[in-house]
Amino acid sequence: MEQSVTTIPHDYPEPVATDSYIIPTLGLYHGSFVFTYLSTFLSYITPYDLPVELLRDAFHTKVSFLQLILEALKVESGYICLIAIFFLISLIPLCYTIAWGCAKEPDDDLNPGPTVDAIIQAEELSLEESLHCRKSFLGLMLQVVILLLIAGVIAMFVTNEQIASAVDHTPTVVRSSLLDAATYLRDAESQMRFVIAQGLATATERIRDDLEAVDKLLGEPIQHHLALFTGIDIIFESIIEISTSSSNLSRRIHLLQDALARAAKISYEAEYRLDELQIQLTVLQRQCTFRDRPLCDTLRIRNFEDTGLIDRIRKLQADRTLAKLMAMGEASRNSSMHALSQELTLARATFRNYAGEVRNATEDQADLVEERLEELSNDTEATVSVLSQTIGELVGQVNRTANFSDSFFDRYREIGAILWLAGLATTIMTLLVTLILLSALSCGCCHADNKAGITLILGAVCICIASLALSGFTMMEMLLGAHGQLFICHPLYNEPDYTVLQKLIDKPGLIYPTEPQYGIIGELLRQAAPADARWSQPVQISLSKALNECEQGRGSYGTFQLDSLLNLSAKIEHRKRPELERAIESVGASEEPFLGFTVRIQGILEDMLYDSDLNMTSTRIELTQLSPDKDVLTFIDQLQRVSAQIQDVATSSRMTTLGSRAKRLQLSLLAPLEQLRGDIVYHLTALELQLSPWAAQVNKSLTHLRNAQSFLDTDAAEVCYNRSDTYRARLRGHLDAYRNYTTMVLNDRCASCRPLFDIFDAMRMLFCHHIMDPMNGLWFSAFLCLFLWAVATPLSLMLSSTYRRLEILSTKLQHSNSHRYNARASVREDQRESSHWSTQRSVSVHVNAMAESSTDEELSHYTATGSGEEDGTEEGAVVIEYIELRYESGDPTNYRESLI
Repeated sequence: MEQSVTTIPHDYPEPVATDSYIIPTLGLYHGSFVFTYLSTFLSYITPYDLPVELLRDAFHTKVSFLQLILEALKVESGYICLIAIFFLISLIPLCYTIAWGCAKEPDDDLNPGPTVDAIIQAEELSLEESLHCRKSFLGLMLQVVILLLIAGVIAMFVTNEQIASAVDHTPTVVRSSLLDAATYLRDAESQMRFVIAQGLATATERIRDDLEAVDKLLGEPIQHHLALFTGIDIIFESIIEISTSSSNLSRRIHLLQDALARAAKISYEAEYRLDELQIQLTVLQRQCTFRDRPLCDTLRIRNFEDTGLIDRIRKLQADRTLAKLMAMGEASRNSSMHALSQELTLARATFRNYAGEVRNATEDQADLVEERLEELSNDTEATVSVLSQTIGELVGQVNRTANFSDSFFDRYREIGAILWLAGLATTIMTLLVTLILLSALSCGCCHADNKAGITLILGAVCICIASLALSGFTMMEMLLGAHGQLFICHPLYNEPDYTVLQKLIDKPGLIYPTEPQYGIIGELLRQAAPADARWSQPVQISLSKALNECEQGRGSYGTFQLDSLLNLSAKIEHRKRPELERAIESVGASEEPFLGFTVRIQGILEDMLYDSDLNMTSTRIELTQLSPDKDVLTFIDQLQRVSAQIQDVATSSRMTTLGSRAKRLQLSLLAPLEQLRGDIVYHLTALELQLSPWAAQVNKSLTHLRNAQSFLDTDAAEVCYNRSDTYRARLRGHLDAYRNYTTMVLNDRCASCRPLFDIFDAMRMLFCHHIMDPMNGLWFSAFLCLFLWAVATPLSLMLSSTYRRLEILSTKLQHSNSHRYNARASVREDQRESSHWSTQRSVSVHVNAMAESSTDEELSHYTATGSGEEDGTEEGAVVIEYIELRYESGDPTNYRESLI
């Protein structure tokens, strides 16, 4: 038989997670981390496999610091190469400065002798132009280097301040992380306790409500099912209709009996009168004359005995079937209808009160179920108590860690302050050296070439000294940043496997001297759990799996395998609790009230059906044929005809008198009796018409009732069992729903361990992005300045040499012009130099050069030639003619002369 499916509601109360975490409010994820790309570079020089055993021994001080360094050098070739590069670059300024000082040529090479021809003078002027071009180029390059140095100094200052800020912020972040961890543990315990306890309370309350409503949930469905399949209510209604029909039938029989009684009374009187009339007729026949005797003998009158009317009336009056049918509709206690009504009322009450009977019958079983539920609640409360003790111990460990961290942070701040001072001093030193170079450029822009050259040499010397200090600082910061990247950031960001972190903490682990058997999470739970805790199995979850599941926001219960400690799934599984199962199984409905509860009704209906087998047709026909009134009327008519034929007047008179007496008898008794006979026939006819449908109705109701009772006798047990099983399934469904709800919520959305990952992510964000990235940026900026110093040193020294050579060349040219040319030439020369120095230089030294290079004869020739051309010229003086040399396209070898 198909069972109806019971819907189990799943609207269990949901736990509410707290939002009072501090980490999200610290703003660790805000800002830009410029030097994160250096971690990619460091990953190429990082050894792939860290010496985990060595680190564990160093953590537990089993090896000395010197041994740790020696063992680390074996796997840190990349760092050693970087250190070597930093050191070599720091030596470049010193080596170049020494080489420059040793290889410097004397400044006399710019003075070829007391006499030079015009071509050589032109080359000197071209050299001066090239030196100016070199000065401009070197100055421009040095400006670019200084700008980059300023950017590097700014980066050093910013990153150093970022490191100092992060170091100062570290205690707050760590304390906030520990507070968030404690908050998470308490919140997780509260949520899991709420889910376990409130879920069971909800399931228990619903089971109790179902036990209270067993009449509606079990009794009424059985009653409705049986009523639907048997139609017992319709049958009962039809039996009630039979009662109504029986009352009508009984009233009809009462009318019949009343007519029979009156007919019997009249027939008795009529029989007596007819007997008298018969006597009188006999006397009359004897008194007839001999001649009239044949006529008198023809007179006959039928007696009631002859007609059998009285016998028929008496027989109908004494008919027991009619009496039973008549008594059936009476209200007396002995009547069939009264018995039928009582049985029908009892049967209907039995059927309709079945739900209440079920409730009364299951009170003891319901009490037993509630006792077992109370035991389940006690066991669950003990389980929650184990959870509370374990989490309370974990909270205590977190608090002890927070207290221990205070002393650690004092030392941490001291180290941070030392690193900040070292970075600040290095930054200031780099800035001072950069300012020296910048001041040299400023002197060059102000045409103080001598001061600029000396300042550049001073800057180069300062670079030589500062490079060594800067390289040492760079090495220190690189080792700190690179090893921090290696030992902290690389394990923390090795997603999703966290291979290194798992090796460092899980197996073999740095915290425990001996390797934990089941990992750090299992060890922490084992130490925090009460001593009397019964582990179903060890907690075997890797740190990487826990971090990945927490990142996805999975529930703490499933992530950390707390069911191994609590064994909750077995305790809330009702199928594993035999006492509770037996108590639930004992709850059910019985079919006993339905077995044979209509038997007496069937008996009454069978009797009624048997009594309905009454044949009134023959009686009705006989009564139709019997008519004493007609017989008397026939006698009167015969008496009148005979009287008319009688010749004896006295006999005729006596016959007339007898006829009058017969007429009175007919009018007074036989006519009413005839009417009653008609009524009796009518009532018999009506009784036959009512009795047949009534019997059919009784027969139909009896048949339906027998079928219904047969169904109840054969199938009521199965219906009760199926409905009881459905009801018990509903009770178990509440426990299944609680188990499924608890399992789903605990493993999925209750007590999400995402806050733990947020704490982990915040710590790695602090140490890697807020400390290690700026520290890597600091050594990279320092290395950039060191490299720029290596570039700036040759630029500075070459620019200093250029300044020196320009100064010497300018001094020589100015001295030659002032001693060999007159004032006019000097003025013109100065004008030409100032007006067209770079593209077209006018030179008026050709004649002067010729004079200096000529012999005395040639000189006297020139003197004599010019003695008469100009008055006022002293004798023996040299006459100077100004010739302008104009170069073509700036080429000193391609020129033409013109006299000025």
